Amino acid sequence: MSLRLKLLLLGLATLVLPWAGCNYAREMESALRQGEQNSLQAVSQTIAASLQGRTDLLYRVAPPDEPAPQEASADESSHDNPAEGNAPENNNAPDSNTPQDNTPQSSAPQNAASEGKLPPDNPAQRGPYDLAPLALTAAPLVDGYSDDWPREPSRWVYYGKDAHHRLRILSGVYQRMLYLLLEVHDEHPVFDGLGTNWLDPATYGDRVWIGYQDPQGGQQQVFLAATGPGSVSARRIAAGEYGQRSAELEPRIRGAWQQTSDGYRIEVRLPLSMLGTGFGVLVDDRDTRGAPPVSYGTLRADDLHTQGRLIVASPDLSTYLAQFLQPGLRIAVLTPSDEVLSRADALAQAPLLSAEAPLLARLYRRFVDRPGERQVIASDAPIYDRDHVAIIGRLEVTQTADRWIRLRDHALTRMLNFTLISSAVLVGAMFAFAAWLAVRLARLRRASESALTRTGLITSFPETSARDELGDVARGFSTLLARLNEYTSYLRTLAGKLAHEIRTPLTIVRSSLDNLEAEQVGESARTYLARARQGSERLSAILLAMGAATRVEEAIGSAERVTFDLVPLLDSTVAAYRGAFPGRTFEAELPPAPVTLNGAPDLIVQMLDKLIDNAVDFSPPESPIIVRLSLAPQGALIEVENQGAALPAHLEGRLFESLWQSRPGVDSRPHFGLGLYIVRLITEFHGGQAFASNLPSGSGVRIGVRLAR
Repeated sequence: MSLRLKLLLLGLATLVLPWAGCNYAREMESALRQGEQNSLQAVSQTIAASLQGRTDLLYRVAPPDEPAPQEASADESSHDNPAEGNAPENNNAPDSNTPQDNTPQSSAPQNAASEGKLPPDNPAQRGPYDLAPLALTAAPLVDGYSDDWPREPSRWVYYGKDAHHRLRILSGVYQRMLYLLLEVHDEHPVFDGLGTNWLDPATYGDRVWIGYQDPQGGQQQVFLAATGPGSVSARRIAAGEYGQRSAELEPRIRGAWQQTSDGYRIEVRLPLSMLGTGFGVLVDDRDTRGAPPVSYGTLRADDLHTQGRLIVASPDLSTYLAQFLQPGLRIAVLTPSDEVLSRADALAQAPLLSAEAPLLARLYRRFVDRPGERQVIASDAPIYDRDHVAIIGRLEVTQTADRWIRLRDHALTRMLNFTLISSAVLVGAMFAFAAWLAVRLARLRRASESALTRTGLITSFPETSARDELGDVARGFSTLLARLNEYTSYLRTLAGKLAHEIRTPLTIVRSSLDNLEAEQVGESARTYLARARQGSERLSAILLAMGAATRVEEAIGSAERVTFDLVPLLDSTVAAYRGAFPGRTFEAELPPAPVTLNGAPDLIVQMLDKLIDNAVDFSPPESPIIVRLSLAPQGALIEVENQGAALPAHLEGRLFESLWQSRPGVDSRPHFGLGLYIVRLITEFHGGQAFASNLPSGSGVRIGVRLAR
């Protein structure tokens, strides 16, 4: 792994800073959420305290001096009471099969009902026949279908006589209108006769009675009778002159009647302004037109008086709650049984701080927000009566998370932008620093690889002036190379110094041997003289070999370049080798065309001498030695091939080094490993390169030089 990659990976560790920033943002959000929760709790308690004992503000209640409900008049009780003389005892007892949590119990307050009064005076205490309408967010379309109504099964109330006669009611309030949705289980729905008298008992079909107290406390009734599915009108029975009765339209009430799979559904709209406290519904079910009815519901079957109340919020409650409303806030007042009385809703409105979040903020939210976490906070507080004993309602305040999320996003965006930019700058700086270190190390590597040249060692090393660890390494290398250069220079001049020092004693020895040979000495002495002569000759050869490299370097330094033809030069040189080595075979492969070269002919001949000497030493006596000249791109190629042992792979790069040799066996001639080194020197003088390789067959060696023309 490179140094740059290591430092890059190390720099990526700085990404822990954004991670820590996200965790910090979560903690900050938790603190903001808790603070908002505490603040919202204080708001809910304050509003609830302002509503303490305000029953008149929470609920629609009867006037303090409400008169006693009027007894049913002769017109009301005898002219068109559908249950008169036909309703069974306990006609309004609920069906025992209906759900107990939604069904009024059969034990209605008998004393209150018998006196025509409503059960408990406290509106917060719900009686068995009371209706608590929903606070609707939109007005349903009065068409007899339930598509526009909220899907809240728990808000339905159920009444019934038996398994075949059941009724369920869903009520709601929107603005100043009361909406009713009645679903009647009737196996055989019966419509009134078309075009008949509404008050003719023989034409009566299934009818629904709505009874209510008017704002003055009087009992009023209307009935809904349909001749078929569709719109249905409410009619009131009125007594005219001379005791005549008529079914007058009630234009303020609108209704719609639709059949269902198990009966029929009626949807009704009434203005709250015509209603007082009491309210109820009664169903007259007939199997055939004009038959006696089976009556059940929340009205008294004998006189159609109300037994239950309409528990609905005061019209002023919404206005009162609206003064506390702010964008992103929802305030709701509920009954003690958690039925909504009134709601002021601005939850969908964006607070001032909740403008559209920037793209980066929305992106950062993905890393901070936890899946499934609530984005709203809610707080509730009980509403007590004046004595702070009984609970008459409950206040619920809900607030969106936009307030603290906006604050968190602002801080998170600034923090993550800073940490990410800092991390990017830091990683980039570390990568640039790693690249700079890599460049410096590469310079040191190139300098160390090229420290050894033809003229010696390079002692000037890069980065030696740097005041860091790399500078210390460079200075260490420079000192080492300087010492190696001194030692190498000493070795390179050692041969010349030794030759100079030995030449004078050797001259004395040779002159002494010449004098001794001129004297009359015995045969035994002449044997020793011959041996001494041989030793002196060997010393002369050693001195000659030791000074060869020095002489070649001196010759190279003073050589003059001329342009000459290599073909006749190599031809004459090979011919001379045949005379110098009579027992060897030499072959010359020369091109027919001239091969000119700008160089020193004497040095070329000396280079060939070393190549031929090497070939003769390492080839069998009977094998031929081939000298080949050919043209190469941008130069000339001279190769000498000989049979013999192949070069080991690890020796090819060291053959042309100074004072290095690899000769098997023992040779009587002195060798110092300077022959091929001299070949390299002469080749480099001519701008070429020396090389050595094995023959393709592995039977010998080819040593050659490429010379620049």
